[in-house]
Amino acid sequence: MEKVRPKNLRCILSLLGVALLVLGAQQVFAGPLPGAIFTTLEDGSRVNANIYEAMEDVYLDGGPPQNAPSGAAGLPEGDYYFQVTDPSGKVLLSLDAVKCRKFHVNSHGVIDYVYPATCLQKVKGQMVDADCAHATGIDVDHSDVGAITVQLMPYEVTPNKGGVYKVWVTPVEMFVGDPDQVDNPDYFHGFVPSWSKTDNYKVRRGKPFVPPIIKVKKFDDSNANGDWDMGEAEIAGWAVDITDPLTVTNPYFTPVEIQAMPEGLWTVEEETPAGWLQTALYIDDVAQPVMPIAQVEVLGLSGEVHIIVFGNIQLGSISACKFYDRNANGINDGEPTVAGFLFQLDGVNVQGDDVHLTALTGQDGCVTFGGLLPGDYTISEVLPPDGWVATTDTSISVSLPEGAELAHEFGNMCEGQADFDTKGYWHNKNGIGELTADPQFFASVLQYVNSLAPYSAPSGYYGKGDEPFDGVDAGGNPVPAGKGVLENEDIADAGTVEAEISNFLIDSVGDGGIREQLAQQLLAVIFNTLYRTGGLNGAIQLPGGQWVVVSDLIAQAVGIWAGGTASEQAAMSELLDALNNSDAVGFVQYDPCPVIYP
Repeated sequence: MEKVRPKNLRCILSLLGVALLVLGAQQVFAGPLPGAIFTTLEDGSRVNANIYEAMEDVYLDGGPPQNAPSGAAGLPEGDYYFQVTDPSGKVLLSLDAVKCRKFHVNSHGVIDYVYPATCLQKVKGQMVDADCAHATGIDVDHSDVGAITVQLMPYEVTPNKGGVYKVWVTPVEMFVGDPDQVDNPDYFHGFVPSWSKTDNYKVRRGKPFVPPIIKVKKFDDSNANGDWDMGEAEIAGWAVDITDPLTVTNPYFTPVEIQAMPEGLWTVEEETPAGWLQTALYIDDVAQPVMPIAQVEVLGLSGEVHIIVFGNIQLGSISACKFYDRNANGINDGEPTVAGFLFQLDGVNVQGDDVHLTALTGQDGCVTFGGLLPGDYTISEVLPPDGWVATTDTSISVSLPEGAELAHEFGNMCEGQADFDTKGYWHNKNGIGELTADPQFFASVLQYVNSLAPYSAPSGYYGKGDEPFDGVDAGGNPVPAGKGVLENEDIADAGTVEAEISNFLIDSVGDGGIREQLAQQLLAVIFNTLYRTGGLNGAIQLPGGQWVVVSDLIAQAVGIWAGGTASEQAAMSELLDALNNSDAVGFVQYDPCPVIYP
């Protein structure tokens, strides 16, 4: 594409004697304008330190600047004007009317279109209306989203002794003046600083002048001591806003190196995201009070360099979650959470500070101690004085790395005691009455019992009926009435399920031997747990002190009944008999007990 030089495209409205239109100051809304601009070569590539060999080499670009995350710092979608001035912004260098410098930014935050425009120009001594739209190139880094570059020419040579220029961009609706004119009197030639973005660049010429530079760096202060120690990483991509003496604010991403012109007070402000703690601020190697804003006075000297360094450390968290361990196995099997449980956190962080914190679990059963510096910590549960028993460790010690989010689960249960009864009780009138007090519940219990192997089919060892418990024997005949041991007590009518259960529980084991005795003791255990504890999915305590889930105990007993040795069957029968004879069997209450602290 042919380069365009000033003498070929200069609008010469002033030669026609057209007076500048001075507009009254229109309403201007508060900024700042988000996004960023920068200068590149025609293909979107950057040049070192923004120093170009020729004025016509400089193109305007927009969107994510150097070190920025993908999609960051894009200009808002819309139409814009640009201009070129000296670094102070006082001298307008652009030579064509403002309307010739109009472009569009798409939804990806990049320049994708330059508007056609015409203005009067002298061609061979004649004034003609000629094309004044600026030349464009393709930004190869963002061509997939339609990005182009826009040549800044035509503009005059800067009066700045270092050959430094400033390019400005502002939304069309924020421009103050007449776009048919080259220059406009209000603000900076119609550009309002708070609604503008700028970028400085240099074109080589004459005696070398090195423009003042501001560098901004960021390090991860992993030991929180405020010093950039060996091994601590530099952080790239951290957002900072830099405001020049003209009050134009531009976004950058660390590490930053910009030309700092014009001279005057420059302000650098870093973002302060949640979860990070600032630990250091250095300006030109001098430690400053910790704050996210730094200011430097730029004198405008050749080779002048100012370095601003921020140090931060990422904070972490330790969480504790409380679950109600219904099966007392020390594992969260999707069990209920417990709110209102007290936890305390104790430890020492990397700065040597003692940490002592307490908090209660929320409705989700969890508590989070956040904003923690790395360090060594112990998180402990505080058990209420009554009713609660821990099923996991009551405390855990951890080393918290920088930015880590650690979590640990603590299990607890409320222990109750149940008075179990023997198979003889469940045979008699009182036991049968307890079984049938709730007919609907009894029906579900009966369905469960008849599904188990010892009771699902005739066993051959029961003479007064046979399994399953349905009120009739294997031949379909009604079972006899249930009678007391002395045969003078009516317990249940003939032909009823209750009678069959009653007769089974006191049947002589002569025919069935140890297998029948095991089946009898198991049936009594099933009744005791279903009617006296939290049910089959809860846990009970065996005579030796260990806890077992009721359904697991039943499954083990059924397996031994079906295929165990005689000695195994005898041992299981003795264990179940011991449970049935205990008036203080420990069990896990189905629902958590109240969480009450003194």
